[in-house]
Amino acid sequence: VTGAFRFIIYPGQDTAIEMQVTLIARRQIMNLGLAPLTSMFLTAESDPRVRDDYRAQIHDSDGLLMQAGSGEWIWRPLTNPLEPATSMFLDKDIRGFGLLQRDRVFDHYEDIDLHYERRPSYWVEPFGTWGEGAVELTEAPAQNEATDNIVATWRPKAPLEQGQTLAYGYRLRALLDTPGMPPGGKVRATFQTVAKALGSSEADMPGSRRFLIDFAGGELDYYLKAPDIVEIVASVSSGKVLRTFLSPNPDIKGFRAGIDIALEPGQSADIRAFLRSRSRALTETWTRPWKAP
Repeated sequence: VTGAFRFIIYPGQDTAIEMQVTLIARRQIMNLGLAPLTSMFLTAESDPRVRDDYRAQIHDSDGLLMQAGSGEWIWRPLTNPLEPATSMFLDKDIRGFGLLQRDRVFDHYEDIDLHYERRPSYWVEPFGTWGEGAVELTEAPAQNEATDNIVATWRPKAPLEQGQTLAYGYRLRALLDTPGMPPGGKVRATFQTVAKALGSSEADMPGSRRFLIDFAGGELDYYLKAPDIVEIVASVSSGKVLRTFLSPNPDIKGFRAGIDIALEPGQSADIRAFLRSRSRALTETWTRPWKAP
């Protein structure tokens, strides 16, 4: 492929780069990635593995945020997988996507040299419409923080044929704060554990897992006064949802949602959840994959 790039840089506390790109394919390109982003994710509160490290969290980004063409906001917490993994989020005319560092609390990292709580978030805003395709998230295993093991990019559905010209543009923003992204409630943290009550003597159910999601922001503080009209909407692409539960969490001015799922041994599923009141969504959609042992 050959091409030309034009960059206009707007420096500041939040820096923006506007890019205009023209690509010409010298041969057919089946898998073309537009506006690629890279990052590092080693461990966080969602990782059940125990590491010999005084730092509880080590990452440049903690999640992939997307605004779909429909307007839906989707949050996918990052993972450090045992083997390379790729997730595809199909969409049409994506409005934006990026790798974000939401957790800005020093005590969650305790790194006085690298200060992960200060790492910027990166957000891609397409110019015009990009048509059908998918946000592709690639996660590779990492043993230490020197490895950039995360890649996010937009994959057009159609290949770029030999001799074909592709012209597109986008704005790349480097941000420390992301107010209004989304305008409603957002995911503060993700946890996982065994799918049973704490301290319970019941046996673990094979293929089961409990996921806990903290939602805060938007209007959730208001709904703490009327928690009975808030519900969790959860689904899995395979297997089944055993139970869900929702608890007010005044400490974050939001709610903690719980989902217990069950899969067949070795089965994989994508899990999705959001909060709503009646027919009105109150939060972004949380999603992540899980594979039963």
